[in-house]
Amino acid sequence: MKKVILSRSIRKVAVAVNLSAASWRDFLMGFFDYAKRKTHWDIRVVQSADELARAAPGCQGVVTGIQPDRRTQTQLAKAGTPLVAVGAQWRLARTMQVTCIRNDNEDIGRFCAHHFQTLGKFASAGFVHSDSRDDWSAARKRGFLSGFRDVEKSTFHTVAKPGSDGDIAALADWLKSLPKPAAVMAAWDMRAIHVLSACRLARQKVPGQIAVIGVDNDPLLCDFSTPPLTSVAPDHALEGQLAAKTIDRMMRRHGSPATIHMLNTAKKMAERESAKPIAPVAALISHALAFINSHSAENIKAADVAAALGVSRSLLDLRFREFRGETVSKAIANRRLAEVKRLLSETGLSIRAISAKCGYSNANHLKNLFRRAFGTSMREFRNSCRQ
Repeated sequence: MKKVILSRSIRKVAVAVNLSAASWRDFLMGFFDYAKRKTHWDIRVVQSADELARAAPGCQGVVTGIQPDRRTQTQLAKAGTPLVAVGAQWRLARTMQVTCIRNDNEDIGRFCAHHFQTLGKFASAGFVHSDSRDDWSAARKRGFLSGFRDVEKSTFHTVAKPGSDGDIAALADWLKSLPKPAAVMAAWDMRAIHVLSACRLARQKVPGQIAVIGVDNDPLLCDFSTPPLTSVAPDHALEGQLAAKTIDRMMRRHGSPATIHMLNTAKKMAERESAKPIAPVAALISHALAFINSHSAENIKAADVAAALGVSRSLLDLRFREFRGETVSKAIANRRLAEVKRLLSETGLSIRAISAKCGYSNANHLKNLFRRAFGTSMREFRNSCRQ
C-alpha cells in the first residue's frame, strides 16, 4: 500500500513596505512572526509601487503600506485578490475585497497630551505637522490639542520643504513665540528632530523651556538626537501580526467584496531626555503667570507677584528673562494689553470703561500705550474687528 503524503498548498503573498523606516521594519517582524508560526506562504517583500505592480498579479494575497496604482488595483479587483491596506486612508477600487488597518492617530495624540500632563503644568501646547495635507498628521493634532485645557494652543504649518533652512528658521520663530514652558508634539520622529534643531537655533532649552515628543520610536533618530528624543511607540509589530492574521483569514474564506476598517490602539511611551518633569524653575514661572492672569486688572507690580510666590523680585526677574525673554513687569503689561484687545473686539464698552476695568486710571495713557504696542489706535482696532 502506497504511503500518501499530504502537503499544505503554498500561497504567494506580496508585502509592500518602506524598509527605510523603523516602523515598517517592526511591522515586518510582526508579520513574519505570525507567518512562520501559522502559515505556509511564499512571501515577496517589495518597496515601491512599481515593484508591487509586477509582483501582485501572481499572488493570492497582498499586504501593502504603499498605494497601488490604478492599473494594479484593477488587476487585483478583477482577480478577486484579498488586500490589506496598512496605514493610509486610500482611494481603492470599490469592487476590491479590502481590509484597512491603521493606528488610532487621534488616540496617539491624546496619549501624548496625557503624558505631558503627568510631567507638570505647561503654559502652552504646540503641534508640528508632517504635512498639513496628511490625514494621519491632522488626526494626531486633533487628539493632542484636545487633551489640553486652559493653555495657549498653536499649530505649525510649514511653507517650505520640511527640514530645509527656511523651514527650520520659521519653526524657530514659532517656538520662540510659545509661552513657556511649552509642550510640543511632532507628527513623527523626523519632524521632532527638526524641532530640536530649531530649538538650538532659537536658543530654547530642551526640556527646560520646551519639551518635545515624537512618534514611532525610531532608535536611530531618538537615541542619537541632542537631547535624546522621547517618542510615542505604537506597537507596529502587533500591527504586522494583525495584518498577517487578517490576510490569512481573507485568503481562506474569500467573502463578498467589502471594505473593513480596523484600528491598532496598542502603544507605549519611550521616555528619554527631551521630555522630563517640569523643573522647579518652570513651575515657578507657571505659578507667576497664573497670578498675573488672575490679578492683572488690580494694577499689580512685579514686587506683588514675587511676594505672592515667596521669592525675591530679582530672582523672579532673572527666571523670567531666562525662560521668556522678558521681565515680570513686561509680562504684566502684555497681559493687561491683551485683555484690552479682547474687550475692544468682544464688547461694546467705552474706552474709558475698558481703561478702568483693566487697571488704567488714565484713559489717554492707555491710548498711547496701545498705539506704541500695536501701531494703531484703540478705535481703529475696534473698527477693524467689526469689518
